[in-house]
Amino acid sequence: MPIPPPLPLHQPDMWLVNLKAVTTLGNIILLLCLLVIYARNYEQIKSKFALGLIAFVILLLVQTFTSNPFVHVMWGFRHINALGLFTIVPDLFEFVALGILLYISLKS
Repeated sequence: MPIPPPLPLHQPDMWLVNLKAVTTLGNIILLLCLLVIYARNYEQIKSKFALGLIAFVILLLVQTFTSNPFVHVMWGFRHINALGLFTIVPDLFEFVALGILLYISLKS
């Protein structure tokens, strides 16, 4: 009995990969804006709270950078999570939350 050929590897939907990449890029831009605002605030008031906000933004930047699918490909990971659109939902919520935080930070 012949051995059946192996199943082809599942290729991710490129629109999902592109949407996730654009969303994480938007998150990086918003986080960099917040980092500039918080760094200026720290220069003015030298508060531990402002320093904590800077540390928080830096850690979120690392998380956002490492969640970008193009970074995964650069590091040799070729498969996107099988959850499809649900892999992007947290990034979309993060984008909205960061937009609100940036708006509030610019108002004060």
